[in-house]
Amino acid sequence: MTGPPAGPSAPSAGSGRPGRVVIGTLGLDQHEVGAMAISRILIRHGYEVIYLGRFNTPERLTGAAEQEDADLVGVSIHSWEYTAYADELLARCQELGIGLVFGGSVLTERDQAELLGRGADAVFGPYASEATMLRQIDAVVRRVRGGDRPARAHQPGPDHPLQLAGQVVIVTGAAHGLGRAYALELCRQGAAVVADDIDEAALKEVTDAAADLPGSVHAVVCDVTGSDAPRTMLDAALRRYGQLHGLVSNAGLLRSGPILRLDDSDLHLLAGRAVEASVVLTTSAAGLYGFRAEAAYSAAKAAVAMLARVGADELGRYGATVNAVAPVARTRLTEWLGEAPPNPGDDPLAADHVAPAIAWLLGPAARNITGRVLEVGNGRISAPSPWQPGPQFPLPSLLSPEAADLLLPQVLASATPPLEVLSSQVTGPE
Repeated sequence: MTGPPAGPSAPSAGSGRPGRVVIGTLGLDQHEVGAMAISRILIRHGYEVIYLGRFNTPERLTGAAEQEDADLVGVSIHSWEYTAYADELLARCQELGIGLVFGGSVLTERDQAELLGRGADAVFGPYASEATMLRQIDAVVRRVRGGDRPARAHQPGPDHPLQLAGQVVIVTGAAHGLGRAYALELCRQGAAVVADDIDEAALKEVTDAAADLPGSVHAVVCDVTGSDAPRTMLDAALRRYGQLHGLVSNAGLLRSGPILRLDDSDLHLLAGRAVEASVVLTTSAAGLYGFRAEAAYSAAKAAVAMLARVGADELGRYGATVNAVAPVARTRLTEWLGEAPPNPGDDPLAADHVAPAIAWLLGPAARNITGRVLEVGNGRISAPSPWQPGPQFPLPSLLSPEAADLLLPQVLASATPPLEVLSSQVTGPE
């Protein structure tokens, strides 16, 4: 067992040690610099490091980890190396029940998202801070010792697939309530989330909360009511990840103009290639049934529900789906629902119950679902029907007042009576 050439001596393997790590490189000489650097950091913080140097194989790295009863394997790699060796390393580490962490100075954001999507516990690129690396490695060791590693629980497979691995999704209004729940749920399922909000401090808390999840969060402080907001968020996604697959319009009213007026080159970039794009808009029961004393809000949310239908029709040729969700949940806009129980699992109105439906609409199982609205929350989920034609009656030419008095009551009597307008005394239609 060897250690790097510098740093304090490693602590003995006792119950109090913070962790035991096997570190090595797969190939190129320059990657040994990074491997040695992280080894020194870990030793300085009390970790026991088994340093194998360069030119290793997956079998040698994991074999040493098994022999030394290590908590995780850390590998310094180049982009092309993970393509060749990552799956073998992941499979072997999963068999052993230990963690796997990748690092590399040339790993791009896309490389990192792909490795996390494959099941790596953590991936560090060229700009990862010491504090970030230590926090995530500490979390991996705790989970391995607790028998609850996300790499095992979320490893793609028939039981626990990472449905959104490798997907890049914009979530607006992501700092609080529903938006925060959406962003974190998408990260749990492997997505890279571009999280937008005007509350910078709260957005930072969301980023921190996602630090140990399989996906990632890139924060963008932007007001969605600004005319340049769609371009700002799109540019942020493309600069950071090089692609965009989905949009969850959770904040404000997304106007259709900026989307449909994108240059042809942008549309091809988003959906012209083999990119299965998805949009999820946020409507409301107020937009479906009306809400007392909220005429303007109800009208705006009704427009969003119809935008989902028209958007699905217009953007379907580009391979994009457009759906809407009407959440029933406690947010800062629904204080009249009262105080929430301390445990979200005991609260049927918690935003956490809505988030999985959002993730499903963005995932592979919903590729043929478009132009639909889902009501989700308060222990219920349903797909309300859009406006439907009523029974047809002949319309006389130049209808006289007398004829109208006879005809229109018959027409209205033949239709299904409308639901009552909602109020703050109810949370949704019966």
